[in-house]
Amino acid sequence: MGDLADSIITELRQKFDRHPVWVWYDAQEKYKGVLDEVEAELNNVTLARYDDSYFELKRRLRDEDPDYEQNWLFYIPESRNEAEWFRDIHSLGRQYRVGQDIDDTPVTQFLVEHDEEIPDAYEDWGQNREYQRLAFFCVLFDTPGPATDDWVRTYLANPGEYRERIEDNAMADAWDAQLREEYGIDAGLDPKELATQLLFGEVASRAPTTRYDELAPDDARAAAEFCDEWQQYAPAEFTRYAEQIEEDYDLAEAVIDSDRVRWDATAFKGIDMGLIRLVMDRLAERTYADLPDVASDLVQTVETRQNSFWSNEDLVDWSVPALAVETLQRIGTIDTDEAKTLTSEELAQKYTNDDGWWQVDAAYRSYINATQEATFPYPNETTVKQRVTKHYMSFLQGVNRPLADILSDDPTLGTPQTSFYEEFADLEEGTAIIICDGLRYELAEAIKENLGLRTDFEQDLSAVSAALPSITEVGMAAHLPGELGLSLEDDDLVVTSGGEEMSGKSDRVDRLSAAGFEVVDMDEVSNISLEELTESDPVPRIVYSGTIDKLGESLDDDAAFSQVSSHVDDVERTVQRLKQAGYTRFVITSDHGFLYTDQLTDDHKVESPDLAPVVKRRFAAASSDTPLVDTDEFIEIDHEALSDLGINAPDLKLLFPRSIACFKAPGGNMRYFHGGISLQELLVPCLTVTTGEIEESASISYDVSIPDPITNSIISVEIEAKSGQVAFDPAPTLEIRANIDDEPVADPVSIEISPGDNSARVRLKQGAISGEDTVQFEVIDTDTRETIAKQTAQLDLLFGDDDMGFDV
Repeated sequence: MGDLADSIITELRQKFDRHPVWVWYDAQEKYKGVLDEVEAELNNVTLARYDDSYFELKRRLRDEDPDYEQNWLFYIPESRNEAEWFRDIHSLGRQYRVGQDIDDTPVTQFLVEHDEEIPDAYEDWGQNREYQRLAFFCVLFDTPGPATDDWVRTYLANPGEYRERIEDNAMADAWDAQLREEYGIDAGLDPKELATQLLFGEVASRAPTTRYDELAPDDARAAAEFCDEWQQYAPAEFTRYAEQIEEDYDLAEAVIDSDRVRWDATAFKGIDMGLIRLVMDRLAERTYADLPDVASDLVQTVETRQNSFWSNEDLVDWSVPALAVETLQRIGTIDTDEAKTLTSEELAQKYTNDDGWWQVDAAYRSYINATQEATFPYPNETTVKQRVTKHYMSFLQGVNRPLADILSDDPTLGTPQTSFYEEFADLEEGTAIIICDGLRYELAEAIKENLGLRTDFEQDLSAVSAALPSITEVGMAAHLPGELGLSLEDDDLVVTSGGEEMSGKSDRVDRLSAAGFEVVDMDEVSNISLEELTESDPVPRIVYSGTIDKLGESLDDDAAFSQVSSHVDDVERTVQRLKQAGYTRFVITSDHGFLYTDQLTDDHKVESPDLAPVVKRRFAAASSDTPLVDTDEFIEIDHEALSDLGINAPDLKLLFPRSIACFKAPGGNMRYFHGGISLQELLVPCLTVTTGEIEESASISYDVSIPDPITNSIISVEIEAKSGQVAFDPAPTLEIRANIDDEPVADPVSIEISPGDNSARVRLKQGAISGEDTVQFEVIDTDTRETIAKQTAQLDLLFGDDDMGFDV
């Protein structure tokens, strides 16, 4: 008997003491010549040889040993990968490799012990060093094939455990070779050095500086691609290493020293901080007149950084500089000289077009909101805010100054608001008219956008020309049936509709009720249960809301302006809830818009018209025969012009300060105005929303499962949908929200639901959850706006790492 056969027989006897079934693959048929000797010496072992038929091997096993009680050795002269039809039998046993061809090293023993975990592609690892290396790392890091990026991410997540296993199996040199081959890295098993080279590789690949090139690996591009996936799949680990490593380097200083705002690198938070400093410095220091052009040059930078890793994780807040840039850039696109040549209707079109001037108001409102909510002390913030506001004021003056002279002769900007009832009111069942006090046109655009994101409703947004003056009593009366009248009685402005005095909301409610509408407040709709809504009839309904005007009148700072956007959600929720009661047509409108300005200087404060009995800050009223001192500081609109607006005021004339000026008169907020002549005040939105009828379907119940405690910033939310329906048509859509103290800590995630199990991933923003103990989850039906589930989960995101020497 030869030495080879003797060695194999000895080895197999030991193996059959441990397990009864072994499979011996021999693709090169290296051992075919010793099979007879092996078979002769192995007592109580059946050697079954493959001869072009796996079926015959299976049949033999079934016939001779149906209960699998004997010892079997299957010899297959093919590779394991080729023997696909034998895998069911292989699963009963273990793979035999000839030990004489395998080195007696720790790694070979490791692979023998983990034989079943080795990918088929590397079954011949005993004869191939490269296969051995790849097989080891596939098994160690539990991957089905070569995945160096996955291996490195897993290693960096727990270097203490993996370094020990790599060293114990004498694979440190193999690890070095893998890193050099993939990235050109020479960090070995030092996790911090490995992370350092990867992170600075990303900087070297994408930053306009050579300052850190000596810290980068040879293949900076591969390192940058690794960092992209690291940020995506292990954001907490990425942040942990980046923040620790950055303590030794001042990346913000490097950015500032470069004086360049086009940095694409995202490896370190300091890069964003330096870019924020550069952007704010340029907005604060460049020539004031050039700011719109400066902003245009900065748009690409702020948009890119807003969508980059540190901003998405809420670890850097770009909102203030980004919105300052957007506001200035939009202002720069407007030719205010052109406004002087346009008719009133052309001005209205310029404002309300899809890309119209309303976008400037929306951007400035968002900018003010960002300055109110910011917790980060931006450099030059006060100076930049003053300059942005000054440009915004110039925009308001530039587009509104031509209005005064035009409207003194023709006071309409299109369809008069007094035509609202005739044009939009409908006493058919399924119609709801939502009237929001102070809903400016740009806020209606926001409602339209939000509804479009979550629904396929048909929407049409237009504008009517507010009744002058655009104050609450007049604007609200313009929605009523009957002629709108204005007069002076005992030095007070009296509003009538159809000859009846409208002294307050109750009078308007009575008039609309008499016309056939059910009138409610928006809060009442929110408090009606969904069950009650679905059982009620969709009678013609008017829904009132006074949120915006109350904010504007009561607060004398930016807080008023920043809070009005919250009303957008209220309106959307009202639409969705009323839809459950069978409403299919909604008209969303307002009594008037508003101006929000900087604190007006003395040159914008106009002396009150002498002898005018009614003087508000943005308008005054007097009898048509009252002699007034002629002045260029305000204009008059007489009863004939008012008649063109559908207003019966034969004995009245109205007086308005030009542009954004105000009369010297007592009032509340000196920055929030309505009642005057401006596009923002006069263009009243009319958003018509048409929905489909609700289809009857079997009820659906949901079981929502959210991890508790949460140990990773990326979590999986499982939703099981149960119903008598085999399929959902249409499929319901649920939205998953995560909040802490009612503030979002993750972007909402929408998921279209199918019967059975559904899953969605929610990514918590590290900056938003830092230092917090719990997070509240809400699952909301986007169609009904009802909360399907609420759950509070503990946060347990503490990471420890002895190698790095710090915790997060």
